[in-house]
Amino acid sequence: MSKPNTPPDDSTTAGPTSGTTGKTGEITIDDLRKVYDPNGEHVVAVDDMNLEVDAEEFVAILGPSGCGKSTVMDCIAGYLEPTAGDVLVDGNRVSEPDPKRGVVFQENRLFPWKTVQENVEFGPQMRDGVEEGRAESILDEMGLDGFEDSYPPGLSGGMQQRAELARLLANDPDIMLMDEPFSALDALTKEIMQEKLLEVWERDNRTVLFITHDVEEAILLADRVIVMTARPGQVKDVIDVDIDRPRDREVVTTDRFTELRERALSVIREEAERALEQEAGG
Repeated sequence: MSKPNTPPDDSTTAGPTSGTTGKTGEITIDDLRKVYDPNGEHVVAVDDMNLEVDAEEFVAILGPSGCGKSTVMDCIAGYLEPTAGDVLVDGNRVSEPDPKRGVVFQENRLFPWKTVQENVEFGPQMRDGVEEGRAESILDEMGLDGFEDSYPPGLSGGMQQRAELARLLANDPDIMLMDEPFSALDALTKEIMQEKLLEVWERDNRTVLFITHDVEEAILLADRVIVMTARPGQVKDVIDVDIDRPRDREVVTTDRFTELRERALSVIREEAERALEQEAGG
């Protein structure tokens, strides 16, 4: 896809569907720049960042720590305002959060004083009301049947992330923004959550932007893997994951998976070394 020649009018309402396909959830990042000034210190987190994500595409973002991955996602979510450049969703400039762009973070953001079901129903209740039976159906799908009346602090980390995913799905987003959602989970629970996410994505055809430090996770899940440079973050490499779907865990043993992993690791290693040099003042 080509970059837009001129940005459209500012709008946060549902915009035109993506192209002529009738799909929604297309993301365009156009010359994004974000500068922070903590304590008067001028920090350029992201500069000249350009990326297009098709509607219903699954894109993973890799990069060294501090390269601006989360900054990019926060700009897409509407939590941060770019210093320069544009973030567009379906042709409309993002200027504030919207439930059609759902977010899941590494640490759970569930309300600890609300039950699991109350957390899942909270977003829809704030807008149009809760469709009868919808929360129960989503909780059952997430393997949380029987835990509707439990409170988040009493759940394991894996169950909390299941509840986070259920909360997101209850809002019926076009775009799922996921910032290292499984990084704190044990290996087995992480695999289960990866499989559940793929199942939901393949069924519902939502756009997913997924930040991770796990190269294997990125290649296993995504259609494309974006590797960012050390700060200020830009797109360093775009890796097309040309492995057929549906995928199971056996693909990690294939030659093609190994080739893609080594390519991604090589680029990340180079940028991680640059990041260390920056920290050392080199």
